[in-house]
Amino acid sequence: MCMVFYHAMFTMGFMFGIKTAQDMFFFFNHISPAFAFAFIMMCGISSTLSRSNFKRSLPILGAAFAVTLVSLFITPDAPIIFGILHLLGACVLFYSFTEKLFAKIHPVLGLSVSVALFLLTYNVINGYLGFEALFKINLPQNLYQNNSLSFLGFVRADTAYSDYFPLLPWFFAFITGTFAGRLLKGRYPEFMYKQRVPFFTLLGTNAFIIYVIHQPIIYGVSYILSLFGGI
Repeated sequence: MCMVFYHAMFTMGFMFGIKTAQDMFFFFNHISPAFAFAFIMMCGISSTLSRSNFKRSLPILGAAFAVTLVSLFITPDAPIIFGILHLLGACVLFYSFTEKLFAKIHPVLGLSVSVALFLLTYNVINGYLGFEALFKINLPQNLYQNNSLSFLGFVRADTAYSDYFPLLPWFFAFITGTFAGRLLKGRYPEFMYKQRVPFFTLLGTNAFIIYVIHQPIIYGVSYILSLFGGI
């Protein structure tokens, strides 16, 4: 729900020039990393419940490829080369081959290390490890000379992407979820197995479909409203 709202504000604000939507986008932009972390972490949690993460990764990667192609035509100055679908698809695929390896790591230790690595690599996109206010380790600038390693987070400063979630640091958010899922498995409160909220169940069981179609729907509705002067 947060994601759909955030994308709606982006679309109406920057594709249709609505000042109020722009203000809302910038307001929530400060806390959007927390939403993104929760979103990606939940994908990691669900990977511990999946019967086949390999099969699960294929439609995600297929959708990611389609999004890239569409973005090259719609927003050629800021395409989506490695967005959140690319990230999730790559993480789920990787986990499908390494699940047994990660299973050897104690979940509490794994979760702690994953969170620490997420924080350590959070500013890779800005050219350093750590946080400027605490400690800062500058990374070699030759890593940022071209975008061949942009999927890792080493991207040129003058590059614009509409949606960008590199493996560093977001892979560690996903792995945090896999360890959290192992800790939670079989320990969820009893009521969660017996009670359902139909609306949230609908969202949860159709999350992938909603992700794929929500942005075209938002854009289409906004465009129709613009034709009639509503936007």
